[in-house]
Amino acid sequence: MPSETARPLYADTRAAHTLVWFRQNLRIRDNAALCAAVAEGLPVIGIWIDDAETDNPRRTAFYRQSAAELAQGLAGRGIPLYTAASSSGLVRLAAGSSVRTVIADASYTFAEKLADNALWHELDKHGIALTFVNDRSVFDQTDLTPDNGTAHTDFDRYREIWLNRFSKQPPAGPDLFAAYRQPFPENLPAPRPAALSDGILLPQNGGETAAWRQWRRFLEQAASYSVLKDFPSRKNTSLMGAYLSAGCISPRLLARESLERRLNAWTDNLIRRDFFLRLALRHADDAPSDGNPENTRYLALWQQGQTGIPIIDASMRCLHKTGSLHPALRRLSADFFCHVLNLPRREGERWFARQLTDFDAAVNRGNWRLASSRHTCPDIAAASYRTDPDGTFIKRYIPELAHLSADTVHTPWRFACSVDTHGYPAHPVAGIP
Repeated sequence: MPSETARPLYADTRAAHTLVWFRQNLRIRDNAALCAAVAEGLPVIGIWIDDAETDNPRRTAFYRQSAAELAQGLAGRGIPLYTAASSSGLVRLAAGSSVRTVIADASYTFAEKLADNALWHELDKHGIALTFVNDRSVFDQTDLTPDNGTAHTDFDRYREIWLNRFSKQPPAGPDLFAAYRQPFPENLPAPRPAALSDGILLPQNGGETAAWRQWRRFLEQAASYSVLKDFPSRKNTSLMGAYLSAGCISPRLLARESLERRLNAWTDNLIRRDFFLRLALRHADDAPSDGNPENTRYLALWQQGQTGIPIIDASMRCLHKTGSLHPALRRLSADFFCHVLNLPRREGERWFARQLTDFDAAVNRGNWRLASSRHTCPDIAAASYRTDPDGTFIKRYIPELAHLSADTVHTPWRFACSVDTHGYPAHPVAGIP
């Protein structure tokens, strides 16, 4: 796939086209944007914007892998997939390829909406329409009727309405793109191979094939999910986060399969994801005023896994090393950040955004808003014993404490006179009894 500076620039052609702008829907199966493009009745071409997010190299590498596989799948159907470095490259391709309509998956954050509006104005100058379809969530933002507004602010009520709507009318329908083929469009340059992120090791491969493989692997052990999902050392989560973030797999199809198998506890993850996407539409991306900026001296210790609280430090080291973190530990780390260290939530959001392979702006913000809105501070020591009873997870990421027993590894500061922590902080940075 060519970079934005590739030459020659896209030449004018006589045939009109429909352009699919792939964003967080890097898949072929149950892709609403592709189905909408087919319905236009014109030859289809595709584009993906590789903005090379250097702040999060793992996410960039995962998206590039996913886009490379998507390009191969589309090529087999006669559809070229181009790459641009910014929206201006998309405009050049559309204007130079007689595109009548650009179709994209709908965005959810305030920043994305502003960028979409700017793109709409640029395309409109060339007489090109820009339309959006829902490919990121199970239900479109207009599918669920608000209950006096509470359905979009109260998760339990939203879940009730979501499940009721799904039982009556599941959103996944026939896939119009399933058997689609077209001749490769004439007079268009051939896309170049996708760029790779050299030197980036990912615990999961990107792409639609890997997504479905991981889902089938999870289903083999899904019966125990509701019992083991809150224990990080058991590795019983689905690991679908990165695939959902990049859109390598359809949330609509996952909702259907999980509910058919009565995996209600796992389906709650999809519902909460939809819920956070809705919340993102209601909040601008403004910096919050919560937290105490004077406590920012703790920020680096939290990021480096040196707070003196083993479960927190193991979590942060795991996040930095792997680009992933168990959901229970994400919540605990955010609670500790907001209510024990009393740091501004936005700083925690930014750090997770730079570390998580499965980073999604709306979901990340929703999780952090939830953490900062809680009125009580969790008992960190009790939570540590509850989520990692034998200390396996802690010892995996804090080798300095690997020799300690399950009774001492959670709170080594209480045994400071009798244990050697091999350089690990002897006392917590904050007032933990």
